[in-house]
Amino acid sequence: MKKLLHLLPFVLMLAGCELYFGGNNSSGDGSWSYCGSDGYYQCDSNNNCTLVSSTCPPDTTGESGGSNGYTCSSNTDCAAGCFCENGTCEEGGFCTTNADCGSGFFCDTSRSSCEPNPTPTPVGCGSNADCTGAEQYCDATTNTCATGSCAGTITCNQGAPTCPSGQAPVIANGCYTGTCQAIASCDAPPACANINDEPDCLNRANDCTAVYTGIDCTNPSTGASCTMGESGCTCASFQFDHCGAN
Repeated sequence: MKKLLHLLPFVLMLAGCELYFGGNNSSGDGSWSYCGSDGYYQCDSNNNCTLVSSTCPPDTTGESGGSNGYTCSSNTDCAAGCFCENGTCEEGGFCTTNADCGSGFFCDTSRSSCEPNPTPTPVGCGSNADCTGAEQYCDATTNTCATGSCAGTITCNQGAPTCPSGQAPVIANGCYTGTCQAIASCDAPPACANINDEPDCLNRANDCTAVYTGIDCTNPSTGASCTMGESGCTCASFQFDHCGAN
């Protein structure tokens, strides 16, 4: 008996979610059993407990009638005030309203228990217009918003979208997604060919070259208008045409 009494303080110190009193684990003579983190215990009516097995019987149930007192597959397998996380009952606290629970938790009033907020489901979409995050596009295979990149090698036969000045096309899985992203907010520098304005091209002088088109160009010797590819011409002005790689 002395050996059994020494176990009682240990039992009282166990976390609340490891103890499942009453329910199918108690009997008419006052004896009871529970599943602890280190195994299965049998206790008499005076709360003298002894370890009888390092594993819990598969049919051991807790107060809620769920799986053995410490493991779980859903919140209802756990005692009130606890919730199921990664197959183990964890303490969340008792509550009557959401205000009784900590940050990231809500009150399941049917169990008077604080439980973690549900994980948001991916945003559904039918087109790129339904996605608003940076570099996001609508993945047609899953109908959910996914994130692409301003950089990447194009491997599919698909033309780039026409992006406003200062924006670059978004790329995912080797294809253009049909969306554009402000170059200043890109996750990675776009290819020179995907830069469509002069300032951003000039800012990449280490690997890109701004290419210009002459306007009102004439041959100074003859005064005639220059033709495409003619050299030695004088132009009234120049206009940014595209950004090329060095």
